Amino acid sequence: MQNNNFAETLASVASEFGVEDTAKHGRGIKPSRRPYFRWTDEQLEQLATLRDEGKSANEIAEALGVSSDKVITKLAAMAARQRTGSKTPEPSTEPVPEVEAEPEQEAETEPSVEAEPEPAKEPVDVDRMIFTAFDAVVGRVDDFNKMAVCWRKALSVIEQEIRKLSYIIEQHPDADVSVCEIAAVIAYDEVCA
Repeated sequence: MQNNNFAETLASVASEFGVEDTAKHGRGIKPSRRPYFRWTDEQLEQLATLRDEGKSANEIAEALGVSSDKVITKLAAMAARQRTGSKTPEPSTEPVPEVEAEPEQEAETEPSVEAEPEPAKEPVDVDRMIFTAFDAVVGRVDDFNKMAVCWRKALSVIEQEIRKLSYIIEQHPDADVSVCEIAAVIAYDEVCA
């Protein structure tokens, strides 16, 4: 165990400086009461299965033998990864259906016209837009002492306005800068009013 090795090293170094061993006084190094928790692969699989079955966080925590806080935190992290499209997709447990080979079409039939797939819409990066709009609000401020108590309100107004106007960005991806400017003006006006 590293704790014991650390304690021995500490005791040897302390003796070099003339400090007595703290273990004699009953104040030795104690192991942490809060050991680091790490989810195992089996627990993650069970967590996903129980979540898909519609179990509550308390039921999942009881089944896995962990606290409900850890389950809630992990479920929130998993949901956030799904919303943002994580870089490392979770392996799917569903079997891949086999596709039957289509018989070759005869040369006399007309080739089928393939419809071009719609370009994938990029998700709206709300956090980046909030930061951009907040930066614009900061650029408009002349008296920072007067605004010191209003920054939180400005951020909440910006977030509300950007979420209201996110449909515009979904339809017109190039409009994000304009939406940020609109949100900044609205937030500045509300805060200064």
